[in-house]
Amino acid sequence: MMTRYTFAPLLALLLVPAAAQVPTLLKDINPGGDSGADAISCVDGLVFFRANDGTHGMEPWVSDGTAAGTVLLKDINPGSGGSLPSTFIGWQGRVYFAADNGVNGYELWSTDGTTAGTVVELSIDNINDLESSNYFTVYNDMIVFQGQTEAHGRELWISDGTVEGTVLLADLNPGGLSSSPRYFTEYNGLLYFAANTPDIDEELWVTDGTTEGTQLVKDINELDGGQPRDFAVANGLLFFRAVDGYAHGEELWATDGTTDGTYMVKDIVPGGNASYPSELVAYQGEVWFRASNGTDLVLFHSDGTAEGTVELTGTTPALDYVENLAAHGPNLYFTSFLNGSDQQLFSTDGTAAGTAPILQPGSTVNGALYPCDGITSCGDHIFYLAQYDLGIGDEPYTLLSPTSLDEAHAEQRGLLLPNPTEGRLYMRDAPVGATLQLLTLDGRLVLSTPATHMDLRSVPNGLYLARIATRDGSVVHSERVVVAR
Repeated sequence: MMTRYTFAPLLALLLVPAAAQVPTLLKDINPGGDSGADAISCVDGLVFFRANDGTHGMEPWVSDGTAAGTVLLKDINPGSGGSLPSTFIGWQGRVYFAADNGVNGYELWSTDGTTAGTVVELSIDNINDLESSNYFTVYNDMIVFQGQTEAHGRELWISDGTVEGTVLLADLNPGGLSSSPRYFTEYNGLLYFAANTPDIDEELWVTDGTTEGTQLVKDINELDGGQPRDFAVANGLLFFRAVDGYAHGEELWATDGTTDGTYMVKDIVPGGNASYPSELVAYQGEVWFRASNGTDLVLFHSDGTAEGTVELTGTTPALDYVENLAAHGPNLYFTSFLNGSDQQLFSTDGTAAGTAPILQPGSTVNGALYPCDGITSCGDHIFYLAQYDLGIGDEPYTLLSPTSLDEAHAEQRGLLLPNPTEGRLYMRDAPVGATLQLLTLDGRLVLSTPATHMDLRSVPNGLYLARIATRDGSVVHSERVVVAR
């Protein structure tokens, strides 16, 4: 299918920072308002998410990255109520998620990506706590989740996808009380999570998928629970945030899976004032996260040592209220404020010089990324919710990876001649009103010119990606071009 891109006039593009890419509207899902697309997940190269088209309420959608390939999967809760689906995960060749049809509460659904193939997979009375991604994962080809029953409260369950194969794995808080297991993360072949028990409150636990192999890792805070969460695996360690009491507040922790190997990495804001690290992601062999430096929520990274836990400083503009971190290809993407209130998309290559905002040319919306509830990497693109145009509202946008510029429609070769070129290109039967967009291989737009007059003499020698876009922004041809004089 053809990917659609939105391009602006060259003058507007020149206002974009040099290393920037151009955001693309995936689809105006709700023409009369905001789609509110969120819970965006990548499974086998497709993006699954929930959105409201203004008619069906919040329902499951799927996208192949094109507008035409972005469709409603199924109206599970008929009418405008919405089934509020969540937690899309791949398992056994299908995509599983939780949804509420308005009658039976949250049940386990699965889909093959078609309406007919979107069905209830598992419905068990009183076990319906599948609605949060914190409570639901796949481990050892089984579904592990937080299930609630009257007899046991909210406890650790495991399922092979059948009613008979769905069993209580561990009743960590015996009786009708709840341990509320959540934040499941696999590390070194085991599944780590947070759970609450009567004697030690919420602490770090681990399971190998058996009752006997489910045990406490460490009692981090003997007074009131360590409250571990925001797990990420990097540099051979499992990182998370936790609080050990009043001495340090909530700070960055790591573990090698043992009690003795579970430690506070650094007291970023010394003393009882917490740094509140969150949104931990693995990037460039370290864990990157947002945390308070005592004044602002900024970007930190850590190798697991106190000395190697540092703030990314010296960026222009300075980072302010960082959130929505996601690693994708050579870059880390996130949101940050410009001028104190304008929340926009940013990217970094891990250096101050390589950190810059990514702006939508021509957009005058203050806080365009304010509706963003996470950035998702999938295939060659990242996906996120934004409002660059007040007339369009909150809708999903994409951004192409700088390392994937020989994209799917680059199978068409040799339409631009001569190649290599000394400065001019020609295209037989170029679409009326088409534009040449010339990009460097790291994603920078260096030239925008009519396809009827492709003069590249102002461009330095090198290898580029040339795109031919029609008036509506559709890319109809893409190929690599060599400029050599």
